[in-house]
Amino acid sequence: MRFHLQLFPPTFSGWVIVLLVLFLPAVLTAYVLHNLAWLVVVPFGIIVIACLVAALPSKRKVTPAQFADELESHLLGTGGPWDWDDTTSITIADPRLEEVRSHLGPNLDSLSHEKDKDELRAIIAALRRGELPEPTVSPGRVSLFRLRK
Repeated sequence: MRFHLQLFPPTFSGWVIVLLVLFLPAVLTAYVLHNLAWLVVVPFGIIVIACLVAALPSKRKVTPAQFADELESHLLGTGGPWDWDDTTSITIADPRLEEVRSHLGPNLDSLSHEKDKDELRAIIAALRRGELPEPTVSPGRVSLFRLRK
């Protein structure tokens, strides 16, 4: 069973936690140091530190089979609301899979045409066989893949 934390839209308890994380340390610091400026400085510092941590380059480790599962859940429509974004936006540690991920175009996001679905099925099948599709450029298409021999 996969645990999924819903982050958006934030609930009342979510806002309470955010406010506590931002302002409880600020209030304690201002009280101890007897200076109200800390009520602004500490929350600003927490936000800056959070942004710096979020900007750190992180790469996820995924096998070709796991990547195929993520793509298949998008194809079947069984993924969560952020699964496709996580699949296509987060860099993969394996450079070969990263090349495939980086060439997944917006046509595979919407899957509005049957040829887009067929292309995604071909990518999934190749990944399951242990092959990596090779991206090719074609006019009018964002991504087409052909299998390496």
